[in-house]
Amino acid sequence: MKPFRPILMRALCVAALAFAAAAAAGCASTPMPVLPVAETSGAHPDLRRYDDEWFDAARVGRVDILQALVAAGYPIDATTRDGYTAVILAAYRHQPDALEYLLRAGANACIGDQHGNTALMGVIFKGDTVLAERLIKTRCPIDEANKAGETALSFAALFGRVDLVPQLVARGAHLEHVDTLGRTALQIAVQQGNAATVAALENVGAQHVPGQALYNHP
Repeated sequence: MKPFRPILMRALCVAALAFAAAAAAGCASTPMPVLPVAETSGAHPDLRRYDDEWFDAARVGRVDILQALVAAGYPIDATTRDGYTAVILAAYRHQPDALEYLLRAGANACIGDQHGNTALMGVIFKGDTVLAERLIKTRCPIDEANKAGETALSFAALFGRVDLVPQLVARGAHLEHVDTLGRTALQIAVQQGNAATVAALENVGAQHVPGQALYNHP
């Protein structure tokens, strides 16, 4: 990760004073310039030069830097070249405080990366139940699909996240949704040979396709 730039650190001092943070005491002695202030509508175009600092702050959980840039008008839903938002990065790196700040500040948790994978899909892949439960509670459509037609429930079935299956279904996940290969979550679990996930899906009402074997062996 690149070192945070001096001008951004000076901006943090000003932001700390504004928020009356305890750490502001060390900043008060020397007046320092602040980042460009946002225009009345939209972010100052120069703020995109702080992309590296913004995304690095999300990765390592530097809420103070995220706050300073948001206060200066940085676009909270900016993406990397791979389509990653700060929400995706904070969630994937298990930075709960940064994720919570971003969500409360109005960041859009529904934005997917270049493959359509959302922050929720990312934490399900990683097995991060705590952050998955938090993201399930956002206003994002629970059956939002990536470019492979996979939903959060598909990911739970694919990676055996048994504990998340009932939560996703309770939130409204459609058991009969099919991906681009025509597979339901139950069919995915069957193909994975994961009896526990199959049972979890059956317990919430998933039905087997007639003639399909319980396990598909290579």
